Amino acid sequence: MKSKKRRISIILLLILIILVTIIYIYNVNKDYIELTQLHDNSASQMMGYFIKTNNGKVIVVDGGTIYDSENLQNYINKNGGKVDYWFLTHFHTDHTGALADILNNTQIPIEKIIYHEVSREMVEQYEPSRLSQYDVIHGALQNERIQGKIIDPTIGQFFQISSNINMKIINIYENDITENFGNNTSTVYKLKINDKSVLFLGDTGVESSQKLLNNYKEDLKSDYVQMAHHGQNGATLELYKEINPTYCLWPTPAWLWDNNIGEGFNTGPFKTVETREWLKELNVKENYIEKDGDITLTIGK
Repeated sequence: MKSKKRRISIILLLILIILVTIIYIYNVNKDYIELTQLHDNSASQMMGYFIKTNNGKVIVVDGGTIYDSENLQNYINKNGGKVDYWFLTHFHTDHTGALADILNNTQIPIEKIIYHEVSREMVEQYEPSRLSQYDVIHGALQNERIQGKIIDPTIGQFFQISSNINMKIINIYENDITENFGNNTSTVYKLKINDKSVLFLGDTGVESSQKLLNNYKEDLKSDYVQMAHHGQNGATLELYKEINPTYCLWPTPAWLWDNNIGEGFNTGPFKTVETREWLKELNVKENYIEKDGDITLTIGK
């Protein structure tokens, strides 16, 4: 009897050791990222995300204005000095100015730039006030050292960053929306890290929100969402309900967060405070806001 109990004890101990070993190996080999939401370095709103994977890959989403370039370069140079994947949402300078500066004035290697560029003719027709901004990033992308490294993505395309990290193209502009033109040309990206996900909306507007709901609803649910158009007058409440995020990333400076352009809280023309109320309805656990400085989150660990 004692011998039998002893055998059972040994078997149970071996099973426990095997389970602990499996869990340990899984956690050791698990991919994760450190995502930094970059802060604004001028009076302008901006959007920039610096992402480093556990195996040393560097990803940038947008990057911010020319005034944000130095801060972004510091992150790049401290983490290997090159960028493996640079994802752009759209041509507006508060998203592309830093990249234009880096291309024009540094030798930082960039392996791949993922960007769906609209035609100059459409910008001229539907958003002529932003034509000079379009020309800045378009001109920078002609730089000889990145020729052959620019990828025009397609809807549904995956970029495999590492074994358990990928970026999926959820939506691109298809010459189908002319209202709020530049913002609605935003490419929508979904970054997947193991079983966690981050949705980048860029400056997605009302019309693009409806397109996403009509055509790509199954791809929308995400743990983290980047708030469209800096958290004001961008995506719709219906879209955020479908995304149903636990955490929100706000590329939003202090003045825009409080809708205060000099006369006090919520006295400006922006809708940030209204959007903040939406997220209370959705029971969002945490808001990470650009106004609070560079914020680094570990996701997937």
